[in-house]
Amino acid sequence: MVGVRHVGALALFLFSVPLAVHADTSSLVWGGAPNGPAQIVMVEGGTYEVPLETPAPIYFTPPTVGPDSGFLVLPRADLYRIDDAGERELVEGIRFHQEFDDPEDPDDGDALFAWPSTGAYELDVLAFTPPPALNFEDALMRWLARLFFADVAYAQSFTPIVLEVVHFTIEDVAESVPEPVIIIPGILGSEQHNGEWVIDPILHTYDDLIATLDANGYTPDIDLFPFPYNWRKSNVETALLLKEKIDEVKGICDCDKVDLVAHSMGGLVARQYIQSDAYEGDVDQLIFLGTPHLGAPKAYPIWEAGEYVPGLLPIEDKVLERMLNQEAREQGYTDLFTYIRTKPILSVKELLPTYDYIFDGNVLRSYPANYPRNIFLEVLNSGVGDLLNSGVSIFNIIGETGTNETVIGIQSTNPAAFLPKWQNGYPDGFSDNFGDHGLIRGQGDATVPTASAAYITQNLQTISSEHTEIPSNAEGNVYKILTAKDADTLVHNINLPDAKLLFFKMFSPADMLVIAPDGSKIGKDFNGQEVNGIPNAFYTGFTTDTEFITILNPLDGEYKIYTQGTGSGPYTVEINLISDATTTDTAFTGNTGPGITSQLNLDVEEGAIEQSSLEAVVTYANTLADLERIYALKWVNIGIYKSLKTQLQTAKKARPVVAKALLQAMLKQLSAYRGKLVTEQGYQILKTDIERLLAL
Repeated sequence: MVGVRHVGALALFLFSVPLAVHADTSSLVWGGAPNGPAQIVMVEGGTYEVPLETPAPIYFTPPTVGPDSGFLVLPRADLYRIDDAGERELVEGIRFHQEFDDPEDPDDGDALFAWPSTGAYELDVLAFTPPPALNFEDALMRWLARLFFADVAYAQSFTPIVLEVVHFTIEDVAESVPEPVIIIPGILGSEQHNGEWVIDPILHTYDDLIATLDANGYTPDIDLFPFPYNWRKSNVETALLLKEKIDEVKGICDCDKVDLVAHSMGGLVARQYIQSDAYEGDVDQLIFLGTPHLGAPKAYPIWEAGEYVPGLLPIEDKVLERMLNQEAREQGYTDLFTYIRTKPILSVKELLPTYDYIFDGNVLRSYPANYPRNIFLEVLNSGVGDLLNSGVSIFNIIGETGTNETVIGIQSTNPAAFLPKWQNGYPDGFSDNFGDHGLIRGQGDATVPTASAAYITQNLQTISSEHTEIPSNAEGNVYKILTAKDADTLVHNINLPDAKLLFFKMFSPADMLVIAPDGSKIGKDFNGQEVNGIPNAFYTGFTTDTEFITILNPLDGEYKIYTQGTGSGPYTVEINLISDATTTDTAFTGNTGPGITSQLNLDVEEGAIEQSSLEAVVTYANTLADLERIYALKWVNIGIYKSLKTQLQTAKKARPVVAKALLQAMLKQLSAYRGKLVTEQGYQILKTDIERLLAL
């Protein structure tokens, strides 16, 4: 007998949303109970791996039926197994979804069902016409009462109509071989090395996850693949590249489907592909890791003003800010705001929220009026049914820090004084040294609000984690979802909360080589070859537009930085030592010419640097070498060249007082011949060298 509580809920469903159901096509939903098998949504033509003889909740979702269909209600579906002869055997009658709300009632919630065997199955979705009556309302209520309280046979005396038949195949997960897995990183999760994209070589966010999969049976480039990409581009564009990657992997493994593990914005890339017309039904399992399905207000200040949230930024935000600023500067933009809007960096815009999150005083604005709109995410979420009914097994792992530190809203004031920035509202007190900076904080992973990450509810798991750490902290969960097995080994080599990053940025025209305190090297050596002997270090290469070197968790001690000119003019080396807690900076600007080499020394003490930590190293030997190079470039007259060379050699051997007098005379000589017998480029380099010799 069905309880009164269920009848009331059902009647409310029937009359408040007449004949409306979950999707345009039917599906069978199995699993999803706590500590039980993951929930699987089974749709037409799908193949699904399940543990046999394992009870789990089951229900069906019927198709949308219009009010003029003539059908009254959809009380059940029948599940059949198809035997080897093609005959149908009734296995179970299935109800639609029943909410679980009484743990003491064993019949509460969805019925339990265990798959008896593998093979082909069919689900007949049934509808009934109402019984004939003079008064439709009275007959309807009487029929419902008899149907759900007493006489099911009464309802079944009317001939059911088969609305739809769903065909699918069940396989035993115990006998299955996992599909190849593709790791899709989020923003900042890829970078170019000499023009080729590689997965997060800077913070190594995905190293532990990939290493864990490798240690437990997956093999890189055989059934384990990263998908690095230009995260500055639109996710729509990246989704097309993802399709190409999936096609490539299917060709390697000679298989029909792959699994996707998608972190942060990478989850939006995966969704864009699966929800697009280009989708070819070639994804078996999709695991989201901290994906901002509804966007994240943290993106608002970046898009509105090229500004980052004030205060203690996580290390990934500090790195991202410095990388984008370097790109803006290298490409001639006046500031980061102009670069993001003009380039544009569309990924930032596509991370904006699509819900109400800006307050004017105590009034919450209604999206999208007077908001920076995120059309990409609006369209993606309007078609979320395409994802849920794609036949892909979906899992959503989200992080929560347990504290209210995630930006969930903006307290806005009049932006008139800040235009063209902050067009949609200036966060009240954003630039203040103290206070909340106009940012409303709440639950989340310190980047994505919980409500946004948990928008996809299929197989939702919550772990204690900050955003960037989710791939590492969830590696055991990911492996078990992919293989239905526990991992024998979990790899934890990267500890981002305690990480420090030494960041060397080169503003051309020069290349650089860094030698660590232990003698290991990274960069371009003096033979023109690229070297990298420092663990967890990254060099973009010297063929990229934006050249930099990063060293994760650097050693204390003295670093030697050698620069070699690739053109003529001023160059700058900027160095940051970045951690969650602090950031320290120093910089050096000099002049160079093709082939001219300079040396800087940097002291790192207790994981910190200071402006005074960076010193230019000038000797008579390298000043003479610069003079030789300048002469070879024809930047100095031969007579002046010989005179300066003789004076330098004399000063090198002379007593300090005599040397100082000779060097001062050389400066006067250079000044007299500047632009005449010595080019401006040669003058600037020799002047700087001699001034530094005087300072010794």
